[in-house]
Amino acid sequence: MIYANAFFTSGNSYPNEDIVQLVDNYTHQAVVYKKIGTAVDDGVIYRKKDNDFYERQWSGYVDILWWNIKEVGISVSTVTERINKALSMGYDVFFDEMSIEINGTLYLQNNQKILSNNCKIKQTVANSEIFNCEQKENISITGFSLEGEGNDYVVNASSRNVGILCAQAKNLVIEKNIFKDFTYSAVSGLNGVEHLTFRFNKVKNSFDYSWATQASGYRKDNMGIVIGGKNITIFKNYFENSSQGIYISENSNFVSISDNDVENTILEHGMYLDSGISNLTVIGNRVRNTVKVGIKLQNSDHLNYISNNVVISNNIVENTGGGGDGILINNTTPGAPQLYAKNVVVSGNVVRNAGQHGINVRFVDLGVVSNNVINDISYAGVYISDTRGVEVCHNNIKTSQENGIMIEAHNYLLSANFNTIENPGMRNSGLEDLLTGITIRGTKNKEISVRNNKMVGSGNAMKYGVFVEFIEDPVVQQTFQETYEIVGNTVLNAVTPYRFLNTVVALRRLNNNYKNLLTAPVQES
Repeated sequence: MIYANAFFTSGNSYPNEDIVQLVDNYTHQAVVYKKIGTAVDDGVIYRKKDNDFYERQWSGYVDILWWNIKEVGISVSTVTERINKALSMGYDVFFDEMSIEINGTLYLQNNQKILSNNCKIKQTVANSEIFNCEQKENISITGFSLEGEGNDYVVNASSRNVGILCAQAKNLVIEKNIFKDFTYSAVSGLNGVEHLTFRFNKVKNSFDYSWATQASGYRKDNMGIVIGGKNITIFKNYFENSSQGIYISENSNFVSISDNDVENTILEHGMYLDSGISNLTVIGNRVRNTVKVGIKLQNSDHLNYISNNVVISNNIVENTGGGGDGILINNTTPGAPQLYAKNVVVSGNVVRNAGQHGINVRFVDLGVVSNNVINDISYAGVYISDTRGVEVCHNNIKTSQENGIMIEAHNYLLSANFNTIENPGMRNSGLEDLLTGITIRGTKNKEISVRNNKMVGSGNAMKYGVFVEFIEDPVVQQTFQETYEIVGNTVLNAVTPYRFLNTVVALRRLNNNYKNLLTAPVQES
């Protein structure tokens, strides 16, 4: 057999047949070249012999090794240059199992697939992504092991210390890759991404808390993935040892985050879902060992933001740090926030060992918090504030250091029904309204219903089953507080089953409540 370079060397005596069978000089594979018309000699696909041009024949992917990137003694710069030359032609490219170092960015083209059999690519320079597909479309990246430079950190969202940079990309599939030690993010596309699928990937860093809190700054902008746009799917990935796990940026739409594992966030949240996200589903994920919140949906007032249709369901969240809720929905605009998330469902989750509240829901208009299992919580099992038309029902809450359910301020049309609360108030903080099964604080709550809940204390820890705090100001009293229903509840092992701090204020109904299992239903005044 004849090697390709020998055949195409000027002045040789090999005949210029229409089809020639040769051997690739770098892969030693059999290769067929076919005579064609005029072309540009690129040295790999199109080659010239005398006055004739030949085209290399292949099916499927071209092999990156055809560009001789494993030559003995080759420089990192030359490797980078040759890979870019191969990619620039726009063919689908295969990277076999090997290790490569580069010192710059590799640029992908529209309608291109790159496939690897665990090719390891390490970036050796700072502030440079490995793959760039910004403003490109119809691209897939599969099977690589990508490693960042690992040291340089830029304290803003413009950092290019990422594995894949994909702002404004469309129809992008990233799957079955491994990412390590990118100081900003494995994948970054903060805006304009459409139809992204990120699945079956692993992001596993060697970073720890000491790295994240170095003298150079608080490195909270290190994330597993940071993406924003519409029609985004993040499915069955694993994230470990980043400052935050999954970050969805502002005003994204149609986002699905399902069946992912997020473990050991070294500085902040497991998931940070930023302002104005709509049509969001967070389903069946496992979030463990976060320094702050497990799953956080944060809204803020903005004229063009909407936040509709949110489902956070069937997730497991455990071991959040001090001050970290298991699941938090909130508007953090200073002063008096105006924007409410609308149509919110938080259901079927398991929250265990949360450093603050188990489930914390604020600034929600129409929502359900139901069928959650909440256990070993440092503060309240469920915390509710600033809501309209929210139902808290069928939750099983056990061993909260403060309340089982805390109904804080500014709630309208709130129902807390059919919940089971066991061992609340275990902290014994001395604050009476925190040593309860259910507390309703007296700051402009209206139309509150507490029905058919069961509260069981442990020893003398639960001072009250239901504690209602009323405002003493007679003018304020006239605007709210008069429409509570407390009906059909069971309170066991409480020092005092029910307490109402201002008996002047009338309840709509207070009846059929049980103080112990032997007491028959009676009307109470």
